[in-house]
Amino acid sequence: MARKTDSPESAPATSDAYTGMLAIALLALIVGCVLLYLDYSQYPEKTPPAPKYAPPAAGGPAPAPAPAAPPAAAPMPEEKKAEEEKK
Repeated sequence: MARKTDSPESAPATSDAYTGMLAIALLALIVGCVLLYLDYSQYPEKTPPAPKYAPPAAGGPAPAPAPAAPPAAAPMPEEKKAEEEKK
């Protein structure tokens, strides 16, 4: 017996919105990988130089820095000094 060509089992698959979204997502992934490679290729291939300072001792945490001194007050003009003395 011959097969029928109009049967739903042999109908070709149709593309819908989800297929389009899948294609857009694949394109976005490819573009992202290319941009990541371009960004990565700008870095030098040699390792950075070693730091020139010694790391803190292993005995405990590093000491806290000293607090900064408050800024010195600016001298007042003579006119304002006289006004404040009157008060």
